[in-house]
Amino acid sequence: MKCDPNLLEDYVEGFLDEVEQKKTEAHLHLCENCQRQFEQLVNEQKTLFAQLNKPMVTHSQEVAIMQRIQAITKRKKSWYTLKITVISAAVIMLSFAFYYWNRTPIEVAQPIDKPTQLVETNSSEQEEYLDGEQVINYNKPFLDVSIDKVVENGENIDIQYRVKFKEQYQRDQDNLYNQHLHRYVANLPKLDDAQDDFFGSVKSNVRFAIRDEAGQLILATKGIDGEQPMISSTSSGHGTDVLGEMVYTTSVPKYTNPATFEVLQMEASVFDLFETEVNTAQLQPFQFNNVTYTIDSLEIKQDTLHLQISAEGDPEILAEGWGMVINNRLIYSDRTNVNFSEQTNNRTVYKLEFDNFEQIPANLILLPSTVKIKKQIDPIVLGLH
Repeated sequence: MKCDPNLLEDYVEGFLDEVEQKKTEAHLHLCENCQRQFEQLVNEQKTLFAQLNKPMVTHSQEVAIMQRIQAITKRKKSWYTLKITVISAAVIMLSFAFYYWNRTPIEVAQPIDKPTQLVETNSSEQEEYLDGEQVINYNKPFLDVSIDKVVENGENIDIQYRVKFKEQYQRDQDNLYNQHLHRYVANLPKLDDAQDDFFGSVKSNVRFAIRDEAGQLILATKGIDGEQPMISSTSSGHGTDVLGEMVYTTSVPKYTNPATFEVLQMEASVFDLFETEVNTAQLQPFQFNNVTYTIDSLEIKQDTLHLQISAEGDPEILAEGWGMVINNRLIYSDRTNVNFSEQTNNRTVYKLEFDNFEQIPANLILLPSTVKIKKQIDPIVLGLH
């Protein structure tokens, strides 16, 4: 996100929607210039709202307020002039109302709430996300799935379905997203691109089956014992302006007469604030989401740091990759290969490569890039008519 004074004014005045507000707050954490402008705008707002705390507004005070309004609005376009003028006029009218309401000498108007400020990074609201691993309970269904539309498309029927986090999980991901921006993005070369990459990393998905009126299996994205689907599955999807929300489209031939859409498994790629310190001279196993990970090898080959990490089995909650922090700088692997080999050793193996390393660092911090959550559920049946 680039600096935008008009957007900052909208943020202070409360005119932004939820998505733009979060992006602006994330940008403010990292931009000193915008922080200074934010403080100036808040101080101007305080000056206007402070008039509400006085029992009356004299004519001279009214003139002073209007002069201040004129000084502010000279810097703004006509649209922003209108907003400030309306707000300021409301302040004056409310001040007169307070005067007539509080005419008894012993009564004094009570202080109003201060204008909304950014949450400080060390506040109690954020400490639970900054101290160690963020634990979110994914034992229950954590996604909402709905059918957006079912339409005929030539010889096919297109089924568009929407997948998003349930309310509590959405709040958790929004918090984790903001924490990642605050903690890590400042160390990446292109801030705007990095924010977009982080936002696009959180995705939701489901494994499902489509059946006809008789219950015959038409299509399945997850194997079902004893049943063979009529056709193979194909689908495409895209994200929305809500963190983690995805819209997918799958198609089946018209002759199959699809009747139900059964959600069998929920999946999501999410953020996690887990970190583990590594002494490279003495590699030790570590625990992540109750799974033991081992660092199998760490070596330099042709100015590239090769790191292999593995875990037993194929856990339901599994890191999709690993990054590392060295000297407070976050580095993601230039090449990542994740492979689960059931036949040989029943292990999930990560092979990571980090370019431009001449030697192995003495210490580093490992953290997951994103974490894949898979939850088998009792089928949720949605009608397609």
